[in-house]
Amino acid sequence: MPKYIPNAKQYKHPLPIHPLDNLPPLISHNPLSWVYWLYKYLSSTNQLAVNIHVELSSGKHITVADPNEMLYLWRNGFFGTAQLSRSEPTWRQRTLARLGEEDSPQALEHVTQQRRLQRLEFKRQRASFEETKLSLRRQGVDESEILQQERDFLKSLRDREIQLQGQNAVSLRDSDIELFDNEDKLKELEVLELMPVEAVFLTFALPVLDMPIASLLASLCGSRPTYDEIHELCIKYAAYHHYRSHGWCVRSGIKFGCHYLLYKRGPPFHHAEYGVMVLNSEDSMDYTFYSSIARVLGGAKKSFILCYVELCESQDTVLRHWNAGRFDRVFGSYKVGEIMYRRWVPGKNRD
Repeated sequence: MPKYIPNAKQYKHPLPIHPLDNLPPLISHNPLSWVYWLYKYLSSTNQLAVNIHVELSSGKHITVADPNEMLYLWRNGFFGTAQLSRSEPTWRQRTLARLGEEDSPQALEHVTQQRRLQRLEFKRQRASFEETKLSLRRQGVDESEILQQERDFLKSLRDREIQLQGQNAVSLRDSDIELFDNEDKLKELEVLELMPVEAVFLTFALPVLDMPIASLLASLCGSRPTYDEIHELCIKYAAYHHYRSHGWCVRSGIKFGCHYLLYKRGPPFHHAEYGVMVLNSEDSMDYTFYSSIARVLGGAKKSFILCYVELCESQDTVLRHWNAGRFDRVFGSYKVGEIMYRRWVPGKNRD
């Protein structure tokens, strides 16, 4: 079984482009050490040896198919969402472990599912035992005897949990034979799907993907788009780039009814602290729009941020920069402002 790798080491780098951390030690009183250090610094690079290959389908679906590249994007900034997993591409690992083909630890999805089932079963049996305790008290049974029965009950639950953890039966399905090719190797069925703003960030801001920024934007918005066709992508990317440049891990917030979720480090470390809704600076929504999103995010214990993106140039100027390929000028034409939205509750916000 592979050794456990701490999250702080496994997810060390916040972006796919790493700093120059392989430089030799510098000895201040040794001139040769200075020369060698300077040579290594000038000859080193933090760019990828080979850019990551992406494929486009149906216009706006941007996917990465190589397993190593999928893991690289996830472990270096938590980019993309695996289509057969919750977020991290673990389908292959989970499938091999389920079929007994690989001695690998269980993935997060299986662990989470088992814990939920165990909690439900514990609650059901606990409620049944509480009814038994109440019945014994009504019958006048001594309290010490009831306490002893409760201890025996909890001990039986622990023994059963240990017994379940020791079982390692392989569950086979009729369709499992279709998962393997003619050479009895597991097919690579899972792909990592990138949001359009993630793909633009990994092409425009960082030289990671193998697709030029002009080709990517032409696939997303067309070769000669109007301003209305590029406006939605521009304001969402301006907000995405804004939070990434400030060190936040930005993930899709569609699960909570908003555009983005902000993590301090990433999903393996803690839950997202903020939910972000990206709006045009001139948009004015009714109260139900803000209240409904705030209710969902408040129920998940996340703060609600309204991110207003303002266009500082004329639409014709932005479109002229777009057609000329000056995308730095295009995205630099927007200004980002934020407002924290909080519900006012008379009984709790009196101070």
